[in-house]
Amino acid sequence: MAPARPEQTREWRHVADRRAHPTTLWHAIRSPGRRTSFRRAGEGHHAYIDGLARRVVALAAFVYGSAILDALFTLLHLQDGGGEANPLMHLALAHSQTLFLALKIGFTGPAVWVLAAHQQWPLARHSLSGLALGYGAVLGYHLVLCFRWV
Repeated sequence: MAPARPEQTREWRHVADRRAHPTTLWHAIRSPGRRTSFRRAGEGHHAYIDGLARRVVALAAFVYGSAILDALFTLLHLQDGGGEANPLMHLALAHSQTLFLALKIGFTGPAVWVLAAHQQWPLARHSLSGLALGYGAVLGYHLVLCFRWV
């Protein structure tokens, strides 16, 4: 029998375990990983995962779409002689409609994205649900104004 050659393979016991530390926000953003939930109980407290839950994606899409519709309905309402209730948005509207749309859509998108990225934090999860509920009420109000049901 021939003498055994020294192995050219890497000794894996000396490589740092990638699971030794939780996933950071930066890694969760840039990595298109496959993990969408945690395997063990207690792991999901204030930690990031690779993908978003379907519920979070649906809520985030609803909130962002509702913000766009809110801006468009507001512009329609202003053409009929209405006013803007938000003082900051009223100031932006006094400057230009383009600035109003840029601020409305530009602030909502990143804010919703941050809340969605922090889906494992209870405050972010509840905030996203609250925003969806609030925007649902605002869209209902716009529909009442649009069809003059009052």
